[in-house]
Amino acid sequence: MQRDTERQVYYNMYAVIIVTVVLAVALHRGFARGNWLVVLFFAALQVFLEENMVSVNERRHISLRIAVILPTIYLCGATQAMLLSAFKGLYDGVKHRKPWRRTMFNSSQFALSTLLASLTREYLGNVLEMTMFGTVVALAGATTVYIFCNTGLVSRIAAVRRRTSWWIEMRAMMGRSFYTQVSSGFLGVLFTLFIMSYGYWGLVVFSALVVNLSLLLKAAAQVGIERIQRKKLEEELLVDDMTGAYNFRHLNNWLCNPSDEVMAVLFMDIDDFAVFNDTYGHAEGDQILRRLVEIINQSVRDDDQVIRYGGDEFVVLLKGMDAEGAQHVAGRIMDNLALLKGSRWVEPITVSLGIAAMPEHTDDKRQLLLMADQAMYQAKELGKNNTRNWSAMVDLA
Repeated sequence: MQRDTERQVYYNMYAVIIVTVVLAVALHRGFARGNWLVVLFFAALQVFLEENMVSVNERRHISLRIAVILPTIYLCGATQAMLLSAFKGLYDGVKHRKPWRRTMFNSSQFALSTLLASLTREYLGNVLEMTMFGTVVALAGATTVYIFCNTGLVSRIAAVRRRTSWWIEMRAMMGRSFYTQVSSGFLGVLFTLFIMSYGYWGLVVFSALVVNLSLLLKAAAQVGIERIQRKKLEEELLVDDMTGAYNFRHLNNWLCNPSDEVMAVLFMDIDDFAVFNDTYGHAEGDQILRRLVEIINQSVRDDDQVIRYGGDEFVVLLKGMDAEGAQHVAGRIMDNLALLKGSRWVEPITVSLGIAAMPEHTDDKRQLLLMADQAMYQAKELGKNNTRNWSAMVDLA
């Protein structure tokens, strides 16, 4: 199955390569010898933009490479623009040590996209005449064709490899990089118009602008990536490795941030968990802890927070909920827990639950947690597998 898939991927890559070569030969329009200095200039600019491309992940890259396509077509012509695009693919393949098939495919799809963009610009320019409006529409149309052709060819290979539909992959890729590509394409339109107005001086000045924008974009993207990585690392430090619930560090951070929000707290402890561990072993006990967290998460809202307080004790923070609402949540947890079955044990797994709410019972978070804890111990004293609300404890005093 895997070999068949790879074979189909290669067939599609070869098809793109062959079509590109055939069209390049059939539509060859010669080389403008006087433009070789400009060609070298654009080659250097593409290498610079390639070097300053930011890879957010394996399938998303941020770059201003598209901004160079239209000016290259305008100043160098379709054939030389295709060669520059193919050179960009070869440079990327050598730099990242990609397999030769993928390198040739990338070069071909860049070149083919450039050719279609050039033909689109020429056709729309002839139809709309070379007025300012017609020029802008022709350039915008060429950019659009380049983006969709480039993305469509890559999506086709991804669809074959993942055995999904081409449209699903197309939407996914466009969703990840649509605004980046459109922004880069719009910059290419301005770049070309600037060259039309100011000639080679416009080329030099706008290239300097593209270079500086690329450096700023790279710096901003790296800051964003570092921020995401830092946030992910911080979240990992706040999560219990075994159960996936938040850990005591997260709870302590919440306690240290004073607020007057409406909040209910559930404090629960597994009944006779030490006996369970002695009977069935700690590995089975760890499995129970993980299953309990899954059940709690299924019983609460997405924005509620499940915290492992320590051992077999758990805290649930229910934002915007009073004691009565928390009582219903506690009942739902216990009902779902009653459905838990195991292959090695037959005894039901039960918990004792304590409830306290803010500002109903107190305005202090630490006092709130203490009240829920005391209510949980009161539930254990009443026979376990029970729920106790802090307000009800006053009647027993």
